[in-house]
Amino acid sequence: MRVKRFMVLVWFFSLTVAFAWSAHETLTYLIVKSSLPNADELVEITPYSYEEKRIYNMDRLILDDVCGQFMVNFIPSWAKFYPPDPAPINDKVPVWQVLTVYSVEPDLGMDEGLNLSPLQSIIGNSQGVRHMKYKLLFFDFFEGSESFLYFVEMSKQAFQRNDRYWGYRFLARAIHHLEDLSMPYHNAPGRLGEVLESLLWNREKGMELAYRHFSYDEYLAYLLYLEDRETINSIVEAQPKRLKNMRELIQRVRLLGLRNLEDVDKIFARVYPNLDRSLSWNDFEASAEQLKELKRITNHIMKEFSAYLKGFLLDFLTQVGEI
Repeated sequence: MRVKRFMVLVWFFSLTVAFAWSAHETLTYLIVKSSLPNADELVEITPYSYEEKRIYNMDRLILDDVCGQFMVNFIPSWAKFYPPDPAPINDKVPVWQVLTVYSVEPDLGMDEGLNLSPLQSIIGNSQGVRHMKYKLLFFDFFEGSESFLYFVEMSKQAFQRNDRYWGYRFLARAIHHLEDLSMPYHNAPGRLGEVLESLLWNREKGMELAYRHFSYDEYLAYLLYLEDRETINSIVEAQPKRLKNMRELIQRVRLLGLRNLEDVDKIFARVYPNLDRSLSWNDFEASAEQLKELKRITNHIMKEFSAYLKGFLLDFLTQVGEI
């Protein structure tokens, strides 16, 4: 029985760690363009020249510049709104473009297929080790917050070397991980009772929780790519919130995800009972009236998170002499 429960645990967590918010690039673009006074400044593209403490999947790690080639290959065909992606001019690109394009980079495979932690034998996925920070009962698991801090430090080192391009590119990776921490299902796999049910006797419940996770990932993309004005305004109009330090920033962002998890999960359970697949934008369109409360919660998360990220970016870029 213990072996069986362990195998269900491995199966369940391997399903739920693969994704966080979709549309990282659009979320980042809206935050950066609405807050940074130097967003349009050009930076010169420079080669990668860093000794890092982290290992990566070198077959998936991108080190060349891909500005001007990214959006056309990445954004879904149904999207109506997404960031521009102009080709570099004289090997220079604007600050907003570096932050926008490379805020997606950690999801492109650089952390996949690695041996990072004994805990990954439980979740079955090395990417999840670096992208999540689960809280279950009194315990925290995985390294999402450490990933954010790591790339903040790498960004700081690059700026100290006057390497503005890699300063912003490392910062884009840090932004990605902070965005991940605001996603409710990246802080816990679901409501505790249903998580225990899925682990102890109901495999189908585990699958349902995984599909809720994947579907909520796509819900934000649905709102942003189809240019929902309420959602975009919640991001663009958010006023920067300055916090005392990065520890407080991480705590506030994680709590934002955790405190909204139960309500989000209940809505999915009510509107889509016995969910057996990942939902698409067509499903969200058909259920728009029933999802009004989910949209309100999502816009609240976006407003609060955008305020925290704007405050962090302004403080950090002041610290390194960029603004």
